Amino acid sequence: MKLKHSLALLGLVSHLCVFAQDFKKGYLIDKNNNKTEVLFKDADFADITSIEYKTSEKEGCQTIDQNNTVEYGIENDYKFVKKTVRHDKTFNEINTAKEPNLLKEDLFLNVLSEGNVMLYSYYDKGSTKFFYEIEDSNEGVIQFIYRKYQSNENKTINENNYFRNQLNNILKCETLQINDFVKLRYRKEDFLKIFEKYNVCKNGVSKVYDNKLGKKVKFKYSAFVGLYQSGFSVDSYYKSEEEKKTTFGLGGEIALVLPSEKIEIFARAEYENYSGESRHRLPTTAAEAYFILESSFFNFNIGSRYNFILNNKDKIFMEGSVGISLPFDDIEYSVHYPEAGIITNRYMSVGSTAFFTFGAGYVFNNKFGVVLRADTNRNFLGTTRNESVSFSRIGLNLKYTFN
Repeated sequence: MKLKHSLALLGLVSHLCVFAQDFKKGYLIDKNNNKTEVLFKDADFADITSIEYKTSEKEGCQTIDQNNTVEYGIENDYKFVKKTVRHDKTFNEINTAKEPNLLKEDLFLNVLSEGNVMLYSYYDKGSTKFFYEIEDSNEGVIQFIYRKYQSNENKTINENNYFRNQLNNILKCETLQINDFVKLRYRKEDFLKIFEKYNVCKNGVSKVYDNKLGKKVKFKYSAFVGLYQSGFSVDSYYKSEEEKKTTFGLGGEIALVLPSEKIEIFARAEYENYSGESRHRLPTTAAEAYFILESSFFNFNIGSRYNFILNNKDKIFMEGSVGISLPFDDIEYSVHYPEAGIITNRYMSVGSTAFFTFGAGYVFNNKFGVVLRADTNRNFLGTTRNESVSFSRIGLNLKYTFN
C-alpha cells in the first residue's frame, strides 16, 4: 500500500513535467547575423538564462549561447537585443547619493517600441529600468534616470526624477508641452504613452511589441523531498510522553505565479510515513501503555508565497498555507500487565484533520530551493472526543522546479 502511494505521487510529478512542455515559435540571431527559427519553451523571456529551445519538434531542449547570440524574439510579442550600456547597479536600493553610479555592462534589453527613438526595458531584481537610443546617433543606449535617495539630515526619502527631463529633451515636437512630462511616472505604461504621442506628432513609423506573454500568469511545476522531526503523543485519561522521530516526505507542487513574480498561489500534495509509539505508565498499576501509530498520510496544502527577489535568478521567500492530512491507519492502544502476563489492545479510529504550515526558503537559479517548514498540530481524533492527538513536525524540504 505504501509503495503504491509513493508510485502514484511520483507519477503525478512526472505528469506535471509533461504539462510544462509548452513551446512558442521564435528566432535567434547570432554574431554573424544568421537567423535560426526555433521553438521556445514557455518561460520568463526576460531572463535569458532560464530560456530553453529546440530547433524542431523531435530535437531535445538546449539553452541559449549568450556569447554567440545578439538577438532573440517571439513574433510580435517579444524582441530582445544585446547592447552595451551604462546602468545604475543600485537601482533597487535607497541610497544616500542623489546621482546614480553608472557601470558598463552587456545586457539583453527588451525592445518596447521601435522608431527613430527606441525604447528599451531591463528587468532587474524585481524592478524595471528603462533605456532609450536615438537613431543615427553615436551616443548609444542611455538609461532613463530614476533614483530613490535618503537625506542624511532628516532621513526622508526623496526621488531623482531626471528621466522627465531626458524625455523632454529627446521627444521634441510641437504638440508636446512641458505639462506632458512633469507628471510621468517611472513605469512602462507612462513611457509607452508619451512615446506614442511623440510618434503620432512626428507621423513616424513605429512598432510596439505586445509583451503579451509577460502579462500572463504562469505555472511552475516542482517536486520536493522533506526531512522532518515529528512529535507524537496522545492525551487520553493521561497524557503520554512525546515520541520524537525523524521522518521523510515526498511530493509535488503546482504554483500560479502572478506577473510581478513576487506573489505565488500554490497547491501541494505530499506522501508521508510515520512509525512510532508514545508511552505512558498507568499511575495505579505497574502496567505500561503504548499508543502506536504506524501509518501513511497524504497531505494536501493550498496557500500563497511572497518572493523577495534578489536578482533574476535568486530569491528569498515566505509562505503560509492551510492543509488537510489524510491518515490511512488507526492508532493502536496497547496495555501491558507484566505480573499477569496480559496484553490488551484496542484501536482508536482516526480521520482527516486540518492544519497550518508556515515556511521560509531560498531559491537558487530559479531551479533549486531549500525550505524550512513547520506544521501546527494535527489532531487525528477530532474535536468531539475526550481524547486528542498531538502530532506536529518541523523540517527541511529540498525542491526542484522543472520549468
